[in-house]
Amino acid sequence: MSAGTDRFPAVSGRRYIPRMQSFTPCVLGVLLAATPTAHLVAQEEAEPAAPNLAAMTAFQSWLDDYRSGAIRMMKDLAIDEDALADADARMEALASWNNLPAAQKLFEAATVDPLPPGARSSVEAIDFQAELQPWKIRAMARKRIAGIDAPGVDDWLLAVLDDRALRAKGDEGEAARRRADAAMQVLGLRDGPRARLGLLEASGKMPDALRLRAVDVLSDCADLGALDRFLDMLRDRDDDVRIAALNAIGTALSPHTDETEHDSIDDAVAGQRDTAIEAMQKILERDKTWQVRAAACENLARLRTRHAIPALISGYAAELKRKKDPWAMDMRLHRTLEGLTGQAILPGNAGPWEAFWKAEGASMRLARKGQGTLKNSKERGRYERFFNIDLESDRVLFVVDFSGSMQEPITLQTETTSAGPGVETTKARLVVEELKKIVMALPDGSAFNVVVFSDNVRVWRPTRDGVPELVRMNDETRDDLLGSFLDSLAPQGPTNLYGALDAAVGFAGRGLTDKHYALGFDTVYVLSDGAPSYGPVTDKDEIRRLVRETNRLKRLTIHCVTFGAKNDTDFLRLLAEENGGRHIHVE
Repeated sequence: MSAGTDRFPAVSGRRYIPRMQSFTPCVLGVLLAATPTAHLVAQEEAEPAAPNLAAMTAFQSWLDDYRSGAIRMMKDLAIDEDALADADARMEALASWNNLPAAQKLFEAATVDPLPPGARSSVEAIDFQAELQPWKIRAMARKRIAGIDAPGVDDWLLAVLDDRALRAKGDEGEAARRRADAAMQVLGLRDGPRARLGLLEASGKMPDALRLRAVDVLSDCADLGALDRFLDMLRDRDDDVRIAALNAIGTALSPHTDETEHDSIDDAVAGQRDTAIEAMQKILERDKTWQVRAAACENLARLRTRHAIPALISGYAAELKRKKDPWAMDMRLHRTLEGLTGQAILPGNAGPWEAFWKAEGASMRLARKGQGTLKNSKERGRYERFFNIDLESDRVLFVVDFSGSMQEPITLQTETTSAGPGVETTKARLVVEELKKIVMALPDGSAFNVVVFSDNVRVWRPTRDGVPELVRMNDETRDDLLGSFLDSLAPQGPTNLYGALDAAVGFAGRGLTDKHYALGFDTVYVLSDGAPSYGPVTDKDEIRRLVRETNRLKRLTIHCVTFGAKNDTDFLRLLAEENGGRHIHVE
């Protein structure tokens, strides 16, 4: 059965009467409970329920075919928009019945994880998932369930979070945790206090990984009513919970505190704002984990209020005193202050910021969006510039495209590299030469690594688990990188950007919840000339979503550099913007 050929069966009462044996006893019991009569096979009595049964039958048949791979979401190496529209129409038809059985049936799609039948190689499994695009199907189903406002749906979803199997080992526990994860995401999309309150309660009693997911979901839909709870979470022992709580505080307050949008704010909200700023200032000054401090910095900036400026200045002063802390948090705080105030102040000293606030704090107005962005100049970078982006950190990971298209020639048109306009080279050679220069510029002791990708992913210095190692620059490592690795690279094959970003930020099986996956880097540069064309995920929006979700806790700054004709690389501009970085296009 192919997508688009199995349209919905007729659903007008007498023309379609489903056979009872097509339902399992469990499903039949649910349907009987939801319909006005038990005599479903009698035409006159069955008419009110028959359309519901028809929709359920059609959807179950479609879902079974989808799981088996008979229906796919790719056609001729591109997304099959007709197949996706068909899937969404089926879900819409089922959701329109607006009852608990419809929500429960859709939940099967919200947790679907199709695998190729029989023993298959990892490559075949990757290709199968790419063809079926299950992340799109799951997202569609979650959205449809979220729109069902029938009685009992919230209670049922919350019951999924209370399953005893959540702490079980093996397949049973894994399945229960997957269901709970989906239920939390649906609850986060639903309106009403019942869903929010249930998530808050779940965040305190589920296993740690799911507890974190609950807080993270709430950080997207937090409101002022839950602010005190999130402030309490800032004392949590778990770094990631504190980060998620900071994100939730920013989400709850920012619609009410933006001084570029509101002339005044309510006294009660002002009190909540000041309490939150005080708590986030303590995080900036005292927290030992740089990602937590980065979250505090970002969410203070999200408030868009001058009342956050003293807290940021205090955090900046504290950061400059962290002599043993190698992270580039001082530059993040400095750039944040510049962005909010529009002031151009040389980094490295909190005194000028303190003097500015003392002189102008009472009367200053926040810079409008873009007004605080200052032009790059060579003296502003901590080290050197890489493709016209200030290199401000000494813990940098480069993710470099060496697919076949990087062999294409390029004639430089603009001042975006150390080579001037008019230079003729190839994209790959240009990248290698710029990497060599930046490696020579980084001082000894800097942390550095390179991930190269085409159809496969190669890490210059991997750990035992294959993730990028934290390599310290010295003469030996510099010689190995410059004399052996970089010169041995040859562009070939398609573009597995998903695999490279997984190596960089760790979202496949790690990312959000794995405490053993600690990043050694705070800055990532992604260099590519084209859109992803190979790997488990080639959908650009899904790759952006995965990185965005994982990086809410990792707090990496991700810059993107693209080359030549646009080649469908605009999504890398969005990837950079969504992750605190800059996008440079080299042409």
